[in-house]
Amino acid sequence: MIIDLENLNGLPQKFIQRLNQFDDIFTRFRFLEDYEDFAGISLVIRDINTYCLENNIIGYHYTKVIDSDILKNGIIIRTGKEIRNDFVNRHFHLFTIEEQNQIMSCWKKRFGEKDTEHRDSRIFFNFTKKALPIGGADLLLNYYGGEQVYFPIYDLPSIGDKLKGIGTSMILKCVLNPNDLNTFFEYPWGKIIVSSYNRLKNPNAHVWDQDGYQKIGVNPENIEIIKYESTFANNHPQFINSFSY
Repeated sequence: MIIDLENLNGLPQKFIQRLNQFDDIFTRFRFLEDYEDFAGISLVIRDINTYCLENNIIGYHYTKVIDSDILKNGIIIRTGKEIRNDFVNRHFHLFTIEEQNQIMSCWKKRFGEKDTEHRDSRIFFNFTKKALPIGGADLLLNYYGGEQVYFPIYDLPSIGDKLKGIGTSMILKCVLNPNDLNTFFEYPWGKIIVSSYNRLKNPNAHVWDQDGYQKIGVNPENIEIIKYESTFANNHPQFINSFSY
């Protein structure tokens, strides 16, 4: 079973029925923190979390890449050094010598040992599309190569514009094994689902999401590509093409 934590697709009806019992709470409260410790709700959070761990879930990876790379290889595990070397080999000809020197200097200053420890050989995901309307995915979707490439250089004159011109902005909707994922909170899958249910009952409710990462790649057959077009200034996305491979 594949469970979509955002719209509850794949979640068995027995859990929906258990959540129905607390509709009066969900219509009154907006934030998970206000009700997650209520006895009945805390139990269903744990039970839903356990169910998710026995199945697969959907994760969203925001990126700007070359289409054919995803179609052929999916999302692969690489170190930051490998990602930046690939960028140099494939795209450095687009930049002047002065720009190339700027890029190399900024990379050297930014990507040290600590950053390597926290980012290398990890693929990061969100588990709802909450980041889209609040602008949290803008940089990832507008500048090529991921944070391991763009982060220290995207706001440099002319360099950022060239990064915008490479690749295709896309949301990669991935089927994941939650047991492969590293997260930062207890019972993450149950909490996200309950907050999504809260939003169904209260349109003003806050959807709880988090970052998570895994150290294994995602095969192309487990990825749905959602091509993304947006106006960077106003954060209103348009999904212009969606297809699976």
